[in-house]
Amino acid sequence: MEQYSILSELVDLAETLGMTVRRAPSGDGSSTHPGGAIVKLKGREILFLDPSAPVADQIDVVALALRGRAEIENRFLAPELRAAIDQAGRD
Repeated sequence: MEQYSILSELVDLAETLGMTVRRAPSGDGSSTHPGGAIVKLKGREILFLDPSAPVADQIDVVALALRGRAEIENRFLAPELRAAIDQAGRD
């Protein structure tokens, strides 16, 4: 599966689970969160993705936000998506 497809499917999954996904450049490129970050604001989870970051970094951010969630444990996910979630943050 192509990286752009993996990113798109992970973003769709995050939105299905109730996360708000926003795309916003990090600004000056000195971000300590390459690819984006997830924040909790007033009880809502907002996932910020930096569209100027490499797709692999964006995938890692979304996958990290999804890792460990009970809602996806018994849900069918393509093997590439499951692998991305399982490997997130370990590189």
